[in-house]
Amino acid sequence: MAGFALAINLAATCDLLSVSVDTAADRRAISPGIYGLNFPDATQLSAGRIAAGRWGGNSVTRYNYLIDVQNTAADWYFENVPGCWNDADGWCANPPADPKEQSGANALLATLASHGAKALLTVPTIGWVAKAPPRYGHPFDCGCPKSAYPSQTSFDPYDTNCGSGVNPSSGAYIDCGSATRTSMAVDPAWVGQWAAYLVQKFGPSNGQRIYALDNEPNLWSSTHHDIRKTRLTYDELWQRMRDHAVAILDADPTAQIAGPAEWGWPNYFCSDADDVSQGCFPSSPDRAAHGGVELTAWLLQQAKAYEQAHGRRILHYLDLHYYPQGGSPPAITRSLWDPTYTDPSWIDAQIRLVPRMRDWVAQNYPGTKLALSEFDFYHHDEAIGAVTYAEVLGILGREGMDLATAWAPPGAGERAFAAYRLFRNYDGAGAAFESTSVRASVSETELQAYAATGASGLTIVLVNERASARTVKVGVGAFSPSGAARLYSNDGGATIVRKADLNVAGGVASVPLSATSIAILAIPGTDPSG
Repeated sequence: MAGFALAINLAATCDLLSVSVDTAADRRAISPGIYGLNFPDATQLSAGRIAAGRWGGNSVTRYNYLIDVQNTAADWYFENVPGCWNDADGWCANPPADPKEQSGANALLATLASHGAKALLTVPTIGWVAKAPPRYGHPFDCGCPKSAYPSQTSFDPYDTNCGSGVNPSSGAYIDCGSATRTSMAVDPAWVGQWAAYLVQKFGPSNGQRIYALDNEPNLWSSTHHDIRKTRLTYDELWQRMRDHAVAILDADPTAQIAGPAEWGWPNYFCSDADDVSQGCFPSSPDRAAHGGVELTAWLLQQAKAYEQAHGRRILHYLDLHYYPQGGSPPAITRSLWDPTYTDPSWIDAQIRLVPRMRDWVAQNYPGTKLALSEFDFYHHDEAIGAVTYAEVLGILGREGMDLATAWAPPGAGERAFAAYRLFRNYDGAGAAFESTSVRASVSETELQAYAATGASGLTIVLVNERASARTVKVGVGAFSPSGAARLYSNDGGATIVRKADLNVAGGVASVPLSATSIAILAIPGTDPSG
């Protein structure tokens, strides 16, 4: 009877727990590469111990490393802009003596290396890069000049000869003439030469330098419509991916390759030639010509077939982008994993992005890693932004993403950046969320939890979505604590502060959480499952 009573008491205790941790369940190694940013600066890299940085975006599709010039594409009037065009360089008041050596790409690679962070470097596969500018300031060369096309929807207020390339009457793209107005043709060998130059300058990649095969290729005919007049097909995309990957790996066999860096739904499934404005279906023309196979799956199949034929892997990361199209934070983070969550935007489907990527790899090219090289959940300087980004980082670790770099990421002084501090540097001295994800079950609403074990014990990230303070009971299961738990929280702000230590009596801790906040509980001890 005593044993029966004990079982009842234990069951009652479990029923009262807000969070239950099971270190034996759902164990998965967490890749540090998920804690990454696009174009991180030294402050972000240090304060958040950022583990990966990306050189990417629309403008680097035409980046010319020899002269450090990029083209802004449709984002800003198709202008060729030198790398020194920024406040730090006085808007090119003192042009570099050697643009190749003093380039922005080199500067970022050096900064990342000095912080021990992986680099994800986007290289052009579109076949064009920016030409040398006639000057280091306005007026810039641009793809759709007013002097040639006087009627366009808008012009650069700072460089009034540079236009949008859009007809104001019809809304259609203007044929802006020859690509050679701003750009020069290059081939895969040119990209291979860049890779060879980087080996000479920085040494072999050895896994620390990953090459991304351009940026959002199925949007080239819109984003770069001043030079790209035709829609991209399955076959052309694969040919460009294959040929550029081979050229890079010939120059640096220790490099890794990521692609296709596609923008989002529905171009995960159909090519630009399918014209996804009309929808994406197995019967869409280019997809139908490839057996109705989804574009991402088909590309993985081609990469696998290449390795089987040549004994060489040329695609190491399946790389996609993701921007929520609707819904409210932080619920929209469920689109990253939850098979029961229907996206409330025009997508109106179960996205379950990370499991979907895992499935594509498992079914078509096992061993390929997963990368999310652009994502943005917005609200960077709001308390809900810290909550949302903490949930994103927790989900990416739990679900098995290998590399993730946030686009237009939160600045080091913004509240959402507190999520990176929490996972990577919560005490300001390098203490981090542990390295093996384990199960954390939640029994309350507006509460999320992520747990991991490692050499220092057990860490549990707690996310209070509620706009009011609360106290939650956290059970650590079979984990054996050896001392008090340290508690750190952002209290809704941008910094992480230490709170009073907590007892873990009988394997349970009562944890106070501020309104709309994130916290981490660090418990020393032994994981019997480790």
